[in-house]
Amino acid sequence: MAYRLTREDIASVTDVELAFSTDRLLPMWEDIPEDFRNGNLYTRLAESIFSGSPLQDAEFCFRPSFDDQKAPADLNRCVRAHIQSYSPKHQHKIAGVGFMIYQVCEIRLSS
Repeated sequence: MAYRLTREDIASVTDVELAFSTDRLLPMWEDIPEDFRNGNLYTRLAESIFSGSPLQDAEFCFRPSFDDQKAPADLNRCVRAHIQSYSPKHQHKIAGVGFMIYQVCEIRLSS
């Protein structure tokens, strides 16, 4: 079955999951497209968040089903809760979180 992240999914991250991490919404390795497994803009963003390094200047355009006032905060909670998880291998976590971000928004690099 193809992986699909919903608006309700990203809003469902609990305070406990945020504090202690989770992999509940992380896609299975087999469900992550190859370009995310090999690295792309979205996985570079996930890696920057993981390492605390500066992010590139970019515009985040939320996809229609995620375009509401709470979506940015909910995505932030969701990404943070999953990026700190110890359970998957690092490559799986970065590829999966990058794919999760892609499901929610389009990133456009600033010129």
